[in-house]
Amino acid sequence: GVVLVLSGFQNPLRAHLRAAAVALGAQYRPDWTEDSTHLVCAFARTPKAARARQLGGVVVSPGWVWECQRLQKRVSCGPYLLDGSASSSSEGEGPEDAPPPSRPSPVKVGKRARPT
Repeated sequence: GVVLVLSGFQNPLRAHLRAAAVALGAQYRPDWTEDSTHLVCAFARTPKAARARQLGGVVVSPGWVWECQRLQKRVSCGPYLLDGSASSSSEGEGPEDAPPPSRPSPVKVGKRARPT
């Protein structure tokens, strides 16, 4: 089954993602544990994402949860993989099926992106 962790989301979005996943049968953990399988991440390059990948987890965008909810079943992670997640089990799905990255473009007007 799916045991997911969320990273980089604030409420109410965080609560909606968690509720959608749990309603589909996933288990939720507030932090990565040895039984965690998926990290749903707002940003691809965070310490939490790096750790999840290092421990064999799959790092996906929130689009994966929404698509699972829309179809009421678990869908392939392939189109929703974020940066650095290796999964050769999702052949036949190209990057054209992927949603745009969920990280903001760099802003060079003296503003810094808040770390997650």
